[in-house]
Amino acid sequence: MNTQPERTIVHEQDICFPNGNCAQSVFLSRGTNPLDALPVLNIPLPDVVIMIVGGAAQLDVQSYPDLASLFTNGIAHLAASLHALTIDGGTQAGVMEMMGTGVAKQHRPSTLLGVAPAGAVIYPGQATPSKSEDVTPLDPNHSHFVFVETDEWGGETETMYEIAQFFSHRCPSIAIVINGGTIAQHEVLYNVRQKRPLLILEGSGRMADDIALLWKEKPSTIADPELAEIIQHGDIHLFPITGHETAFEQYAQYVLGKR
Repeated sequence: MNTQPERTIVHEQDICFPNGNCAQSVFLSRGTNPLDALPVLNIPLPDVVIMIVGGAAQLDVQSYPDLASLFTNGIAHLAASLHALTIDGGTQAGVMEMMGTGVAKQHRPSTLLGVAPAGAVIYPGQATPSKSEDVTPLDPNHSHFVFVETDEWGGETETMYEIAQFFSHRCPSIAIVINGGTIAQHEVLYNVRQKRPLLILEGSGRMADDIALLWKEKPSTIADPELAEIIQHGDIHLFPITGHETAFEQYAQYVLGKR
């Protein structure tokens, strides 16, 4: 007799935004295998997986014009040209909003999946408004969403990387790291453990710059055990935030080709 609890998807829904984009989404209950969501979402198998890791806030405003251009003409163009699946946190904030805007400006459609805590986001047609005060709108340019049954930022990370690992078993993958704090650092460690190369945008601030500095200095001891593992075992590559978009795209393809 099977005594294991049944694992089911809570429900699926199309989320339609004022800009006319409608995104497929699924809501996962606790204990659900996130891979159960994939047939429902019907995400096409990609040729490349791109993980966007970084800050939802506290980006240096002086760097924002460089970043916005780099996302549109570098990262989003790369994703479209390589038939990539791009995965991020899905909210209309920081690097995730820039990714969504960049994808929307491409002539060729690209799959952009956001994985977010269900209780920490708001969106059009939401049946049950979140009780949390720390809520963020979803980005209106993502094509797909997976929502995890949690109110906490970071509670979605494990699910995000189970999905990433599933897709990247079949194709090359890369993690692009921009700015970021504690949660983003946890995500970087997931990428290292999944043997995914890291392309750090040096000069974007905070955690990304901490990794870049440690990678260049290579101190004998690092107090933070996560950072120590990242520096010791990570396949780390640096690219300046002020670099040209074409140079970024060429370098990212080089890193992917090494795999």
